[in-house]
Amino acid sequence: MPNFGMESSAGLSRRAFLTSSALAGLACFAPGLTSAQETTAPNVALDDVRAALRLAGISFTEDELRETLDEIRSSAEAYAEIRTFPIQYKTEPLTRFVPHGTIADKSPRVRAVPSPVRLPDLAKLSEEDIAFLTISELHGLLKARKITSTELTRLSLSRLRRYDQKLLCVAHFCSDTALKEAAQADAEIRAGKMRGPLHGIPYGLKDLFATKDHPTGWGAEPYRGQMLGEDATVVQLLRSAGAVLVAKLTLGALAMGDRWYGGMTRNPWNTTQGSSGSSAGSASAVAAGLVSFAIGSETLGSICSPSLQCRVTGLRPTYGRISRYGAMALSYTMDKVGPVARTVEDCALVFAAICGADPRDPSAVSHSFSWPPRVDPKKLRIGVVLPEKKTFEDYPIFKQLVDRGYQFRIAKITPAPEALGLILSAECASAFDAFTRGEEIRELKNSYWPQYFRSARVIPAVEYLQAQRLRTLVAEQLAEEMQEYDLLMTPGIGLQTILLTNVTGHPQCIIPDGVEANGIPRSWSIIAGLYQESLAMAFAQQLQGLSDYHQKRPMIPL
Repeated sequence: MPNFGMESSAGLSRRAFLTSSALAGLACFAPGLTSAQETTAPNVALDDVRAALRLAGISFTEDELRETLDEIRSSAEAYAEIRTFPIQYKTEPLTRFVPHGTIADKSPRVRAVPSPVRLPDLAKLSEEDIAFLTISELHGLLKARKITSTELTRLSLSRLRRYDQKLLCVAHFCSDTALKEAAQADAEIRAGKMRGPLHGIPYGLKDLFATKDHPTGWGAEPYRGQMLGEDATVVQLLRSAGAVLVAKLTLGALAMGDRWYGGMTRNPWNTTQGSSGSSAGSASAVAAGLVSFAIGSETLGSICSPSLQCRVTGLRPTYGRISRYGAMALSYTMDKVGPVARTVEDCALVFAAICGADPRDPSAVSHSFSWPPRVDPKKLRIGVVLPEKKTFEDYPIFKQLVDRGYQFRIAKITPAPEALGLILSAECASAFDAFTRGEEIRELKNSYWPQYFRSARVIPAVEYLQAQRLRTLVAEQLAEEMQEYDLLMTPGIGLQTILLTNVTGHPQCIIPDGVEANGIPRSWSIIAGLYQESLAMAFAQQLQGLSDYHQKRPMIPL
């Protein structure tokens, strides 16, 4: 769940890493939170690091120390940045993260009903056509017994094996168990026991979620073949919904980027490119029509970034909406689970099946969700966050929307201080403490993680807690700014908002919006208030209906 959305780049400091690629431009101070105080970061030397490690009872080789020095200096700069903010005595740290202003539903209800569809004539469809049908269409065909889950599962497995040679999106095939689950689904459907819209539908799972009968390799060589002996909560819920797990899909090593122990997962639209990550295989497999939907996860862009790159639809729900139990931990207070699919409605149907409280994950909570949503998107107050020097005239979609009765205004949203990246640094180092102190870390090649984990060992507890206290202030400020809007709309993954909304826990739905002349894909992100996924998806579905970008298919050379 963890997950940086960008490729790993060995040698980058955290400051350079967070400001590179998708996160460029995030190193902004929040005007409403700054003070006149300036603090200079100390010039950290190797002897300083050795002394700190001795106090912690940790030892690294001289080469490892030198590798981590730049990162440690970057951390010192983050400490200095945090000290420029006026954190008051009464401000508490978010040591057990609960999104700001959370109020639990007294009687939460979750309901998702597929839209009525005209069933396609199977006699006129090729296998390729069937592979790209929506969940609603497949559900209708299964319910009418025009097709079987076994047929869909065999088709999915066949396409996965064929195209994985080019895309490198599969970490592990689940063929035997998938065919057994499909046969069970067929028997139940024949008996009139349709469990819901996902019953009999093949899907893929990011390979950081535990599966009892299959290995969970986390994309990293030291964990290849790892058997965890249990199923993650999301796997249990999807099995209860009747969905059929056909494959464990790739992720960048330990949830960063798209490079894993098997190579680099490819973008089906341009196989010379990576798919981005870390939900690399999830986005790639969905875009290629290999699975109907997939489960991904995000800590800092790992659903949104590959969804943009692979031109699919992704939902990063509110923090705590979906249980993280059984998923690899990277950041205890930032990891989130979400679906990747080809349409907004498909994401909604999957989300409804897997959201809710879980006694094994204290962060998981239950809130109401309804699909189709009972809201008129034209009555929503929509704020638009545009890149600097961009206006509405630069985006043709706004004229289409205004002509249809929608209204917008530019939203002034304060970006998150880059220093909040310190939270992820400390938490991921905690999650991989034993790994960092052991010998297996040396098996992790061509990855930035080793120096990242090692450098975080010298982050003082006080500075981590100060970062969490600053996070409290940032969440309060965003809550105040969001009072003027029901939704925010921003191009791409939201360069000005991706760090902000990940640390505050707000939901984001991202949909494809075509391609630039130079081949760079376009998307729009819709951000809603906490637990307001239905609002974000209601408007996202309206946007998606303005074009057929989500219906286009990549041509994958073999």
